[in-house]
Formats: sequence, structure tokens, C-alpha cells
Amino acid sequence: MGRTFEVETTYYNTYGGIKTKEFDLFDTKQKAVDYMRSKLNSITGLLKQGDIKDGLVKLVDDRGMVKQVIKYGEL
Repeated sequence: MGRTFEVETTYYNTYGGIKTKEFDLFDTKQKAVDYMRSKLNSITGLLKQGDIKDGLVKLVDDRGMVKQVIKYGEL
């Protein structure tokens, strides 16, 4: 049975509540990491906290408010 990897993107509103969530599924870890990397490279104006190799990256604005969280894991 094959393994499945998920990239979850959570968007937060101005007040810190969850606005929306996106889920993307991949058949290899490398495809999930590549997708996560491309998604992070396309984002501007937010500071990145964390590392892809740890599986979790938070994107914060200049006030320190979390605007997005992108993480991956195995299902």
C-alpha cells in the first residue's frame, strides 16, 4: 500500500481566527516538499518562521501576527 503525504495551508484573519484551510495530497514526500517550497517562494510581504525540513512554516506580518501556517505530514 502506498504512502500519501499532505500539505495543509491554514489562513488566518485579522483577529487570529482561522479563515480558510487548503489540503493538497501527494504520493511522495519529495513532491510535497517541492510544492511547499514553491508555495513559500511565491509569498511576499510576510516573514517566515520555521523550516520546511521540520514540516512546519509560519508566516507572520510585521506586527508578529500569524497570517498563514503551511505544514506537511504523512497520512
